[in-house]
Amino acid sequence: MLIPLTVSEIPAFTAACAHERVFGSKALTALRAYGLGDPRAKFYLCRKGNETAAALYLENGVLVISSDDRAEPAPIAELVKNEGVREVDTNWAQCQALQNLLGGTTESSYYMVYRGPQITDDFPTVEPGELREVFSVLQQSHDYYRTHLEFEHWSTDLGQRVNKGLAELYQLRCDGQVVATGCITSEDDTCGVLGAVAVLPAYRRRGLGTEMSRFLVRRIMEKGKTPRLISGYDEVAELYRRIGFAPCGRWGELYLTL
Repeated sequence: MLIPLTVSEIPAFTAACAHERVFGSKALTALRAYGLGDPRAKFYLCRKGNETAAALYLENGVLVISSDDRAEPAPIAELVKNEGVREVDTNWAQCQALQNLLGGTTESSYYMVYRGPQITDDFPTVEPGELREVFSVLQQSHDYYRTHLEFEHWSTDLGQRVNKGLAELYQLRCDGQVVATGCITSEDDTCGVLGAVAVLPAYRRRGLGTEMSRFLVRRIMEKGKTPRLISGYDEVAELYRRIGFAPCGRWGELYLTL
C-alpha cells in the first residue's frame, strides 16, 4: 500500500529512510528542507501490512526511494505513471523490478561507505562554493548535468538545503579559476553523503578530486557521522576504494521516456 506522508507518519518515514542510507538520507534531508506543505516536493510511505517498507520522495520528475525487500513494485510503478516520473533512484533490485513493469533504461554501480582512518590533513585550497561557478564545473565535467539539470532549479534546491544547514558546498581554485567541486548533499543522524565531486577535464589526474573527497570525508567525520556515497560508475568506485571507501550494495537509476 502506497500512501501520501502525513505529520503523524513522519517517524515511520524516518525509520524507512534507514533501509538504505544514501537515498534515505536524501529523502530525509528533503523532508527537513521542504516540509509537507511545499508543493515542489511530495513524500510517500509504502507499507507491507503494518510494516513500513519504503520512504519515497518526488521532486522535479525524480523519484527517490529508500526501500527494503518488502516494498512491492506495482504501486510504485503506478505512482511513476500517474506523476510522469522520468527518473527513479533506488536500490538495484527495486530498479530492476520497476524496469520490468515500466520499461526504460538503467544505470548501476555501488553504494559505498567509508572504512578508512580519521583524516586530519589541512585543506587550505578548499573554499565555500559559489553556486554559479560550481554548476559550470559540473556541466563541463558530467553529461548528466548538461542533459538533465537546469541551473535555476538545481541552485534553488541546493541553495535551500545549504541555507538551512542541511548541505555544504565547496570548490577548489587553480590558476585563478574554479576547477573542482564537491558537496555534502544530504545528512541524517548517522551519515553524510558525498556528491557532486567533479574536476574540469583539463585539470584531472592531479589529485584534485581525491583532495576534495578527502576534505568532505573529514567534514562528515568531524560531525561524528559516517561518510557514504554512490559511485557513478564502477571505474569511479575504484578511485574511491583508494581513499578508503568500500562497496556496501548496489544502486540503480531508471530513466523513462515521457
